[in-house]
This record gives sequence, C-alpha cells and structure tokens, in this order.
Amino acid sequence: MEEQLVRLTSDLVAIESVNPGYPSGSRGEGAMAAFVEEYCRQLGLDVQRQPVHPGRDNVMARLTVPGARQTLLFEAHMDTVAGDSMGERAWRPEVRDGRLYGRGSCDTKGSLAAMLVALELLLARRAELNMNVALLATVDEELQFTGIRHFVDSDERVEAAVVGEPTDLRVVIAHKGCLRVRVSTLGRAAHSARPEVGVNAIDHMADVLYALRGLQKRLPEREHPLVGSPTLSVGIIEGGTGVNVVPDRCTIDIDRRTIPGEGMESALVEIEALLADVRRARPDVRLELSPPTTDDWPLDTPVDAAVVQAAQAACRALGRPDALLGVPYSTDASKLWALREVPSIVLGPGSITQAHTADEFVPVAHLSAAAELYTRTALELNERVSGRS
Repeated sequence: MEEQLVRLTSDLVAIESVNPGYPSGSRGEGAMAAFVEEYCRQLGLDVQRQPVHPGRDNVMARLTVPGARQTLLFEAHMDTVAGDSMGERAWRPEVRDGRLYGRGSCDTKGSLAAMLVALELLLARRAELNMNVALLATVDEELQFTGIRHFVDSDERVEAAVVGEPTDLRVVIAHKGCLRVRVSTLGRAAHSARPEVGVNAIDHMADVLYALRGLQKRLPEREHPLVGSPTLSVGIIEGGTGVNVVPDRCTIDIDRRTIPGEGMESALVEIEALLADVRRARPDVRLELSPPTTDDWPLDTPVDAAVVQAAQAACRALGRPDALLGVPYSTDASKLWALREVPSIVLGPGSITQAHTADEFVPVAHLSAAAELYTRTALELNERVSGRS
C-alpha cells in the first residue's frame, strides 16, 4: 500500500493546482479535478461534478450501499498556495529520507491520496457496510472556502465528516475561526510644507491602532480548553503617496481569530464598538469599516459525537494516540459543523508546520497510516450506526 500511496500522492503533487487568488498565474484546480474524477470512475464509484467557479469544480464520489440512510463524508481540498518559494521543485515530487517533498504534499494532497485509497479498501469490504461513504474534493479552501460552502448550500445529506488536513495523524475536534476586516481613516491631502492645512490620515490611524491594542490585551481573558484564547493582529497597513504629501487615506487589515463560543457577529460588533469609542474621543477622525473579507466559523465538535468516538477507537486499534486536540488554524470542517451541524473531525498525514513552506513534505509512513486510520474510522462508525441505518 505504501508504494501505491507514494505514487498516487506524487501524481497529485505533480499537478499544479495553485488557488487562482494568488498572483502567480495559476490555472486553478481543473486538472486536479479531472484526475480525481477519473481515478474514482476507475474504482467504479458514482462521480459528479459540482461547478463552483468557471473551470473550478468540486468532485463528489459516492460508495453507495443499498438501503443505507446515513453517509460518512471524506473531504479534502485540491488547491494549494503558490509554489514560488519552492521554485522548480514545487511540482516535481521527490522522495528523500522517508519524506515526500512537493507543494501540497501535506496540505492536503497526502490526505486526498489516503482518502482515495481508503475508499478502495472500503469497496473491498462493501458487504460489511450499512452506511454510504462519499469523497468530496473541494476548491478554494486556501482563500475563501467557496468550495465547501457550495456543498453546504446544496441538498447533499451527510451525517458525519472526516476532513483531511495535516494533523500529525491526531484527531482534531476544535479550531479557531477567522474574521478579517479593513478599517480606513480619511483625511485631507496637502503639501508637507504646510501640514496644518491638511488632515493626516496616518496620524489618525494611530488612535485606531492604540484602541486595538487595548482589545488585544483583553482577549487573553477568554479561553477555550483546546484552542486557547482569541487573538487580534493587524497584518497590513497602507497610506500615503509620497513623503512630501500629507496623506488623505490610511488603511489597515485586521485578522481576528475567534474561539468556539464566539460568533462572527459578536466579534464584528466588538470592533465596531471600539471604533465608535475612537470617534467619540476624536470627533475629527473620519473612519470607514469595510464589510468582512473573511468570516469563518470556529469548529467545536462534541466529544460524544459518533464520528469522534469512532476515530478514537480507530486510533487505539492501530496503536496510535487517541487524545482529542484543538488547533489555531481554520479548515473546511467548521463550515460543515456551523452551517449544517454535521459532526466533523480533522485528521490527516503530515504536520501543519510544513504546510506552505519552502520545503513542504509529508512523511511517507504517514500516508499508509492515514489510509488505515480513515478506513478503520469508517468501519468503527459503521458499527455504531448499523442499528440506525
């Protein structure tokens, strides 16, 4: 199985599928979708395309069991970040020292390959199944999550999900959400020789930044047992056209990471209230708050969910740690849980510390272990739902 997985993961890595939102001239996920579709058709699965953007389709493959009324979903995204930092090595998979290198190898083409092999293993045990198993390969996870959101908005029904991301083969049931907004201060341009006749937008942004720092200091008072505290970071600041011009506009982009129990609306209201305080204290400051560019929910799957219990049982059966974890980054799982109440876990080969790096890799041993974990999780869940299928 290891040889098959190395070959399959290498084939996937060799297909450039950078998200078109990155300024690198990417062709998107089209070639990846074609590969996944053909692979699943060769297995004899029922395969459908779900158009999301022009030339960018989700791929849905189903292992259907007659009479089954419940479905387990395996989900992994097909897009990657840009491969610029890896140079020509990005799309030339290489196995070295027990690692498979290449862009997307751990985020998340290794997961996708392991899920495809798991489906093949489950097909061989189809007679034992009392539930359906589906694979969803999605687009646009790296930027706007439109692939999984398209699925969530469809009438496809699933009762549990395993989302492939690099978790070091540990079971993740909680992660942070993300709200990103843009704040602008508006001033009046003037020559820097006469700054008194202008209004300096950068100076006014300093009041906003000071207020945001106060919120940053308060956020650690909130804490979730698995993911820790929420955070706030200003990642981009832009303003001014020349050193001899009083700037009439300054803009910042805010990244606000939420924890389970916090809502996107409440986090946004908190920022709006902070800006209102700035306006009251400095009525001469003109502020604009743009609509969120990203609004992503946290994940908080109950520990007693059947899929969680099944994954833990699978870990124990295969001699792997079964402790439940939380992570600070976002995944497609939170959309399934927040918008459809589908109990979802995150589980996959590789480490998040290698994702998006100049030497991205997945341990070869993780690939076989992931396929075994996915297969065993499905079989363990099958036992739990057999009485209700």
